[in-house]
Amino acid sequence: MFRPGELKTALAASWALFRGDTSAVSAFDVSMSGFWRSFLAIVALLPLYFINVHSEKKLLLSDGQIPAESFSEDFFWLTQFLSLGIDWILFPLILGFLARPLGLSGGYVRFIVLRNWTSILCSLPFVLAALLHLAGFLNQGGVLMISLLTVGAVLHFRYRLARIAFGAPASVCIGLVALDFLLSLLIGVLVIRA
Repeated sequence: MFRPGELKTALAASWALFRGDTSAVSAFDVSMSGFWRSFLAIVALLPLYFINVHSEKKLLLSDGQIPAESFSEDFFWLTQFLSLGIDWILFPLILGFLARPLGLSGGYVRFIVLRNWTSILCSLPFVLAALLHLAGFLNQGGVLMISLLTVGAVLHFRYRLARIAFGAPASVCIGLVALDFLLSLLIGVLVIRA
């Protein structure tokens, strides 16, 4: 599991990076051991993801997209968590293959470590919106608005992380962030349709 203080350090450093403090990169373990340990961030993400998925389920059932009698609870939860697992490992694998030809291998480990650990911070606004929705304080439009704003902020943050990790031109970093985002969307659609 997590080393003592590891999660707290990762969250504090993620927040510092989000605020623009690039020196916070030094708080992350960017060794190969740190690379593999960063994938444990999914353990902290799982309960947050569970809340988001509950809200998504409520949205699906409340707006009539899926009639309640034909809704498969088991299938829904399976596809949601399968999507998360595939998404968590597929982008790092694809980027691992692309890093050398794109001249990015020097920053690959650093970027994946930053991406993994900062995912916890990036999920928090989504979770807040989900909690407000589940409690009845936020309607579907409110959830959508917060989600769209958060996606924009997360994409910009990921772009900044790519610039820090790779020192690559803006166009390359935009392409990597777009690839990560589009891959996540594609995985979600394909797993649900499977």
